[in-house]
Amino acid sequence: MLEKLVVILTPYAPHLAEELWHLLGNAGSVLDASYPKVEEKYLVESTKNYPIAINGKTRTEMNIALDATQQQVEELVLADEVVQKWLDGNSPKKVVYVRNKMINVVV
Repeated sequence: MLEKLVVILTPYAPHLAEELWHLLGNAGSVLDASYPKVEEKYLVESTKNYPIAINGKTRTEMNIALDATQQQVEELVLADEVVQKWLDGNSPKKVVYVRNKMINVVV
């Protein structure tokens, strides 16, 4: 695992990378090692950090799954402690949910 990190470090600090390569017990030069392959499974996002605004002013943020429906998002937002504080016991007039952008609660 550390070998991959050392190979990625090589263009920025070649002498240090070469020393680390040999300290990890590898023979030959780090320059001869193959560059690590991209693993697509680590590049897929499943959640997004949404800013939550109350009457147009951002008050908090929530991490919500990207596949959540509008109803699920509204339930999560209205159950949040910070949103409850700003609602002050009132029910919201409208919850505006813009997918992958933001959420606005109109009081």
